[in-house]
Amino acid sequence: MKKYILILIASSLLMVGCEDYLEIPNDIAIDQNDVFGSYQSFQGFIDPLYQSIVDYNNHSIVVGHNLTGETLGSRGFNTSVEAANGNYRGLIYGRSNFFPFAGDKGIYAYSWEGIRIANLAIANIDLLTDATEQERNLILGQAYFFRAFFHWELGRAFGSIPYIDFVFEGDQTLDIPRYYEYNGKFDYQAMTEKTVEDFDRAAELLPLRWPVNNDGRATKGAALGFKAKALLYAGSPLMNEFSRNTATFDKEYMLRAAEAAAEVLKLANQGVYSLTPFENYQDMFAKNDGTLPVTDEVIFRKVNTDVGSGQILTFLGRLYLPESGVFGGNPQCEAVTQNFVDEFEMADGTKYIPGPMSQGGYDDNNARRWNDRDPRFREAIYVDGDLAGLAERTRLQMYEGGRTIAEGNGGNTLSPYIVHKFWIRGANRFDREWNGFRYTTPHLRLAEIYLIYAEGIYEATGDANATASNYTMSAVDAVNAVRNRAGMPNTTASPEAYDGDFREQLRNERDVELCFEGHRWYDIRRWKERPYPELFKMVFDKDYTFFNRESLRIFIFEERNYWMPFPDNQVFLFESFPQNPGW
Repeated sequence: MKKYILILIASSLLMVGCEDYLEIPNDIAIDQNDVFGSYQSFQGFIDPLYQSIVDYNNHSIVVGHNLTGETLGSRGFNTSVEAANGNYRGLIYGRSNFFPFAGDKGIYAYSWEGIRIANLAIANIDLLTDATEQERNLILGQAYFFRAFFHWELGRAFGSIPYIDFVFEGDQTLDIPRYYEYNGKFDYQAMTEKTVEDFDRAAELLPLRWPVNNDGRATKGAALGFKAKALLYAGSPLMNEFSRNTATFDKEYMLRAAEAAAEVLKLANQGVYSLTPFENYQDMFAKNDGTLPVTDEVIFRKVNTDVGSGQILTFLGRLYLPESGVFGGNPQCEAVTQNFVDEFEMADGTKYIPGPMSQGGYDDNNARRWNDRDPRFREAIYVDGDLAGLAERTRLQMYEGGRTIAEGNGGNTLSPYIVHKFWIRGANRFDREWNGFRYTTPHLRLAEIYLIYAEGIYEATGDANATASNYTMSAVDAVNAVRNRAGMPNTTASPEAYDGDFREQLRNERDVELCFEGHRWYDIRRWKERPYPELFKMVFDKDYTFFNRESLRIFIFEERNYWMPFPDNQVFLFESFPQNPGW
């Protein structure tokens, strides 16, 4: 009996009954009107959509999204290690199915659950009688937004998938092709056209802002922003190739991406969004006063309601923190590689030069190695000697034999760099200033919109000084808006530090500005590039008399690693639903 994999998953995992989410006792009978008849109960039905979002740094223990060598863990079950092994099946099945793409509790299952809820909401909207027109629009807007969001989230990791825009009944037998045409586009781009239609519907229905006590809800700006991202991906070489074209940029899609991003930039001009002042940069990622890590720059993110020591000891500590006795970290800390540290420019906009001073490099130059760098470097990464807490005992010892890095001496890091972006000083086992600690990973913020706009314009025209038809900012000016916020000097359409290659400059800007937020793996793949072939660490002594680069491991990335594999227990059910190549 042929039932397509995605439909089967939708029906088996997502028969979302009213009893499930409202916890109604078995002896109380309710009907559809009880659920969908009023705005309050209908909103309660779709609220689980927000819980189906995966936070890339707070999904589960030992789970991150740094899959291209920007960090490396010290245990075989770290997501970064699974990725470095080229073992994407481990990302599906590993760590009790809690890994980010896991078949049961990750992006794969949660996205189909969200699609099912969204389709049920759209199908039952006419039952909503006890509501104003505005409230009806809010329900529909959220449903269209999430139907698009979860299809896009699945598609960018796994490739083209059927766009499920109807309610599948459990006894229904359907055969929906994975590869198909829509509006003259094929496969991934066909899926994108449907995604964009839903984001457009959502943008028409959703407000710019919600009333108070509605933190994290989808908005018009979020719908327009993700529309821009969806178009950017569809026009990138990997997705263009997967749509029966060539592994080159599709200029039409890139221009559409820029135009969609421009609509969000117009909202910023109206005061809806703004770049966060650099002195408050960390407020977008973590706070220690119990409030949400949010500023006017953050357009969309999953709301993390958990606060306090558990966020350190259970989640962030098991991912990024060193020294269990002092900070609360565990033996599987994902430390930042030297490769990624090298990505951060010098303060004057020139590139960091690897190697010793005798060869013109900065590795053993105390004034330049970790200082005189792009200010975002120290906002994102801790280095040796940094005070990671409030007490002197929390000063990091990352030198050879130092307390923080040495195995068997309480340390747990393979490389002498710690992710700082989400970790507030004082939120650790020693200081215990963690009662109000809360962190989250933005899914979309204004800085990325500037960079989407810049990339779209440049790849559509080949001219970094060009502008979109609906916005007067050039691609290079958009990049400079992000750089200037951090205190970095302007770049040009032919940046000298990058031998005139604006594309390389732009990609580096994405790496640095969006680091550890779950972007780089998707970027590397969509550009049809490859991660670092070999990962390195820096080894040095306490007195800084030597600095040597040493290999950590070879990074395995094969052609099949451009796409995640579908869970085997699903694709083996259907001959008509092909697994991704190589898996």
